Amino acid sequence: MHNPRADSGGLTGIVVRGVGLAATGFLLTNLLTLAFYVALARLATPRDFGVLAAGSVLVYFSATFVESGLAAALIRRRDGVDEAANTVLVATVAAGAGFALIALAAAPLVGHFFGSTEITHVAAAMSGILFVRSVGIVPSTLLQKRFSFVRRVVVTPAGVLGFGIAAVVTCANGWGVWGLVLGSYVSTVVEVILAWAFVRWRPRLRLASVSMWRDLAAFGRHVVAADVVMGIGDKADSVVIGRLLSTAALGQYRYAWRVAALPLAAIVNVGAYVLYPAFAAIASDDERFRGAFMRALRWLSIVALPASLILLPLGEPLVVLVFGEQWRPAGRAVAAMCAFAAGHTYDSLASEAWKAAGRPDLLVRMHVLSAASLVALMLAFVPVGLTGMGVALSLSSIAVAAYALRGAGRVVGIPVRRLLEEIWPPAAGAILMAGILYAVEHGVVHADTHGVVLGLALLVAEAAGGAVLFLAFLAALRPDRAVELRELIGVAVGRRQAGPEPLPRG
Repeated sequence: MHNPRADSGGLTGIVVRGVGLAATGFLLTNLLTLAFYVALARLATPRDFGVLAAGSVLVYFSATFVESGLAAALIRRRDGVDEAANTVLVATVAAGAGFALIALAAAPLVGHFFGSTEITHVAAAMSGILFVRSVGIVPSTLLQKRFSFVRRVVVTPAGVLGFGIAAVVTCANGWGVWGLVLGSYVSTVVEVILAWAFVRWRPRLRLASVSMWRDLAAFGRHVVAADVVMGIGDKADSVVIGRLLSTAALGQYRYAWRVAALPLAAIVNVGAYVLYPAFAAIASDDERFRGAFMRALRWLSIVALPASLILLPLGEPLVVLVFGEQWRPAGRAVAAMCAFAAGHTYDSLASEAWKAAGRPDLLVRMHVLSAASLVALMLAFVPVGLTGMGVALSLSSIAVAAYALRGAGRVVGIPVRRLLEEIWPPAAGAILMAGILYAVEHGVVHADTHGVVLGLALLVAEAAGGAVLFLAFLAALRPDRAVELRELIGVAVGRRQAGPEPLPRG
């Protein structure tokens, strides 16, 4: 399956313009998400969201086994792509059906663990999502492999729209958590239908083979092992908080996590979505691979560090103004999570590089560290309550980032000293910016004591001022970045082609 666009320009041009398109889709998706969650914050209770999170623990963990790392193996595949795609389709749909039945059977265990019959019913109802999602894995993966950004610009926003309309209408009519369950199904069905509509690929199941599955699984087994461990870590917070604090606290935490994860979601949905297929295309050329990795590290640091750390001064007032005073505990947790997105940006970058380099085995070690450190830190911070859970998340993220960067440097062939040279200027600028904004917001402005419109306007002004401060600090520390930024903007708007050679055919 050849990508014709790859012949017309260099890799940098494709990546930069792709990032622009993906960013557009991400912005649209999150504007829709924000609008619907503002409404749902007033139509559903923190407990409703907590029950949904608890009832979904096993379902979303099982999703890892359904995909089994085969999507990553398909993206990296250079020959026999049609045979591989049909093999992955058969394997994932069969796994989706099997694990949906397992999740349904295990629903009473989930409810017993959390001590709630309602959670049992929600867990049973959510089990079917495993099968529905499995049907869309191959078309979504092929869109990514082809550098097609319709998935980000159209498919994902449409899924959010489906969720929001269904959930808002039903919750407004008193459905509570069941409105959220219905919204989840509508979102998934919409995304699957659109992925198949846009991929323009029709399966030929006779091409599927056991030998191809074995070949793909040899690569995918490391990815799925890492995803299993990551899934444990991702759901450990729900288990600890739901069991040791309360269901209402879990609902507050999930709202806080959604806000704190926005910068990370931008990196993964906009950057990593493009980087993995791009890295995979040049992984055999050591010099190009190192150069691409360093450029990605540089610009991810410049974007992710200030976007993450700005939540320290502005997270609490933002949550209170947008969702209401009842969500203030979530706002304090958001501020405590300020390092979460920054830290996990680096493990996301390392993950894409390891997979492209054929070293998915390193993912397992990183995610073991992530899960173990998160559980240990959360247990240690339980006495501090919800805010302590946010602190634990931040500290775990920093530890994982250090490990990921060290491991990625070894695989790509870049000394840690060179990596730190790219990171410390934006890190210093982001820390200074966050400190100044904290003094301004909590010492002078107090945006959350004003009306919603005025308060949000003040936060926007503070954020804009923070961006100016960050860029000023960065320019003082690394003035050469301004020149490179202008060049990248030129590539993005199509004034010139970047990159010394076209992408390899695949």
